[in-house]
Amino acid sequence: MLLPPSYGPPMPPTSFALKARPAFIALLVLQAVLMLGRFLILDLWGAILTLMVVLMGVVVVGTGAGMDTTYCLYYGLMCLVNGVFDVILCVERWIHVKYPVFSKSAPVMFNVASVVFLLCPLVEIASAILAAYIYMDAQEAEARLLLPRFSAAQAAREDTEALTNGRYTRMNGEPSFRPFEGRCHHL
Repeated sequence: MLLPPSYGPPMPPTSFALKARPAFIALLVLQAVLMLGRFLILDLWGAILTLMVVLMGVVVVGTGAGMDTTYCLYYGLMCLVNGVFDVILCVERWIHVKYPVFSKSAPVMFNVASVVFLLCPLVEIASAILAAYIYMDAQEAEARLLLPRFSAAQAAREDTEALTNGRYTRMNGEPSFRPFEGRCHHL
């Protein structure tokens, strides 16, 4: 099985995920345009890999819930890996070509390829970062729902309370740290 099974209804998207959805879709559309550009410059393997990334992005926004954070994690990882490979491809291209990055004396297709090879890693890394923020926000929201005592806001309140009281206490009033009071045994 490629993807883990869903054990319950998916979590609804967080407010950050809903706010970031237009930017996510814009990056996805830009990736689709760059995929077509890769087909145009005959970078077929890169175009097929970008097509797979775009299809995973479509799965993220294509669910009925707005954005599926599990697939968002997969999409982000795919973007990151593809972005690293595209950075390597971009560096390799500029080492081995006889023209500068953009040249009036170069063929038009060379300049189009330069634009595609420059934009692909930028868009993919930006997509990976956005997907990571969406996923981390969803994980924090899920942690707040499942474990309200261990949420970041609750922990901050407890730390503030401990600092004002001069000692850190548990919820039931007992000190959270008790030094060792037993006997020492030497071997």
